[in-house]
Amino acid sequence: MNAGANLSKSSILYFLHADSYPPKGFDTCIISEIKKQRLAGCFKMRFDSNHWWLALVSWATRFNWKICRGGDQSLFITKALFNEIGGFDQKYTIYEDQILTNQLYKKKQFVVIQHWIITSARLYEKKGVWHLQYHFLMIYLKKWLGASAEEIYTYYKKHI
Repeated sequence: MNAGANLSKSSILYFLHADSYPPKGFDTCIISEIKKQRLAGCFKMRFDSNHWWLALVSWATRFNWKICRGGDQSLFITKALFNEIGGFDQKYTIYEDQILTNQLYKKKQFVVIQHWIITSARLYEKKGVWHLQYHFLMIYLKKWLGASAEEIYTYYKKHI
């Protein structure tokens, strides 16, 4: 992702998972936020599933709370701010989006655009909602307790 950002000639970067679909007019929404000096953010997110837990998780993404952030919501950021914070931490294959988002929250540079991005729930369907949610929570806790990038990646490969 850093390589793509470095090659980009645009002043705005947009990172989107391959199985996520942004709302119609997403580009206009992002430009509007940047004109308001909101230099980074995401959309609220909804899974393409009716599972009650995923619906609850989706509902919570409307709030600008750091705990509710994840790569499935996509990420827009000005190239200048991306370069200023050093981009994605390349040591991390897993959790790199959360690390970057945490930096943006520290700088008070994060907004949640109140339009829905739709994200595939196929990994939850394949692995099981509770199994996957438990292991994502464990990854979050491991990082919070100081686990290295390699430890987090090893845990992810073993359990997810």
